[in-house]
Amino acid sequence: MESHCIPFTEIPQTPALFADCLYRFSRVKSFFSHDPFDPAAFPAASREISLKEAHRAAVAEVLSEQNRVFGGGHETEENIARLRRGAVAVVTGQQVGLFGGPAYSVYKALTAIRLAEKLSAEGLPAVPVFWLAGEDHDFEEVNHCFLLDAGFEWRELRDAAAPADGTPVGRAAFGSSIAALRAQVTGLWPREAAAEATELLEGYVPGATYSQAFGRLFQRLFAGRGLIVLDPMQPALHALARPLYRRALEESEKLHALLKERDKQLDKAGYHRQVRLRENSTLLFVIENGRRLPLGRRRNGFLLAGNGERSLTELLSELDAAPERFSPNVLLRPVVQDWLLPTAAYVAGPHELAYFAQAQVLYRELLGRMPVIYPRASLTVVEPKVRRLLSKYRLSLPDLFHGEAALRLRLAERHLPPRLLRQLQAGERKIEKLLASAAGAVKTLDPTLAGAAETSRRKMLYQFEKLRGQAARAQAERIEIVDRHLALLLNALYPAHGLQERRMNILSVVARHGREVVGRLEKEMCFPCRDHQVIVL
Repeated sequence: MESHCIPFTEIPQTPALFADCLYRFSRVKSFFSHDPFDPAAFPAASREISLKEAHRAAVAEVLSEQNRVFGGGHETEENIARLRRGAVAVVTGQQVGLFGGPAYSVYKALTAIRLAEKLSAEGLPAVPVFWLAGEDHDFEEVNHCFLLDAGFEWRELRDAAAPADGTPVGRAAFGSSIAALRAQVTGLWPREAAAEATELLEGYVPGATYSQAFGRLFQRLFAGRGLIVLDPMQPALHALARPLYRRALEESEKLHALLKERDKQLDKAGYHRQVRLRENSTLLFVIENGRRLPLGRRRNGFLLAGNGERSLTELLSELDAAPERFSPNVLLRPVVQDWLLPTAAYVAGPHELAYFAQAQVLYRELLGRMPVIYPRASLTVVEPKVRRLLSKYRLSLPDLFHGEAALRLRLAERHLPPRLLRQLQAGERKIEKLLASAAGAVKTLDPTLAGAAETSRRKMLYQFEKLRGQAARAQAERIEIVDRHLALLLNALYPAHGLQERRMNILSVVARHGREVVGRLEKEMCFPCRDHQVIVL
């Protein structure tokens, strides 16, 4: 079995907007500013960027400080210097999930690295940046991960030490329970590779925040690749974004109207809206006593959830005094990101693209430009044991899309003679009939032989029943094998009726194949590619 690609049109639950962006961009071009597969799109997006030298220098200073803490190497420092000198950014990001969250977080970073290298080789200097999305306050979205162990059984790890309600997840700190969680992860590594596990996970200690630990993990996974990790909760970055927050306050009603009109356009086109707008909502949250509270509009001002009314004048005064207390919502966040960074391209996942289709009106109004929205690499990793099973049953990944019952039948056809028990049962009835006829004839010939005939009949039926029992036990063993193989294939390749990348934490694979497997995936994956890729290790 070799690595290969599968069009997303063959994969269940693929969002229509994403599929059209990949294969029929003309249908969605009104919702985006650039065709991601048009080579001219990246130079065009870069020409729209106009960041002042002082702005670049201020952002670079923050990035240098942060990446020293995260453990970024010489290559990362070089890329920060290139950014300061005028390079564009290829940005991606993800919520700061426990131990890196789902594997697609890593695939996003891989895509950003590859795309930045490609643009640089083509004459457009570019650097990869990973945005730590830690300002959200939904702790249940980041406090867990799913690991696939050596037996291809799922282990769910969950941090039960919840922070105060409303705390931004990036600021949530680990308690003493993180030591036990980390031990469960390091236990996946062979004993001789324990040092690698310890190094990768050294950021997961009591007192460290989710953003700090995630940043350190990614700098170790991508050591030597020049990845720049950005934590947006730095006060200096909020200060740089203050003009954007001001406009979001002053023009809140207008911006809301633009988003409502965009929603109508998406509905008319038959596409799913990722964000459902609430009436009188704004694009901002405000941090009050450590809690991230939504800011709504009122007829004569604003309403901060649970903390009373605010006038525009009061909010603007608070913004001038402490911009770090303001936080963008999910639609304004990418605009803030590209206000801060010279973003020529953003690497997005299938569902994430829908956010940008809505946010385009904000980009146009507030920023005057929008980067290329580039689909991330989508991978299913096939490990050797799983590869052998697929070969044994002559299966491929799409065979798993048709449901458990259909897959069980495919496996059973290889293992179980479907008519065997029926044949044995029918044979037993025929023998019973033949023996009864023979016994009758014997009795007629010599009545004294009736006892011997009956004894022979019982012995023959016993042996046949014994054979049938042995066949039944053999069949049961094969059924057990089928069930075991079925569970292994589904767990490894299509867990919970979805692609592997959406559930499996990448450390599952790293533990078995070493940290260099990330580089191997990068080397093996087709790039650029519009399809889902099956990578065989």
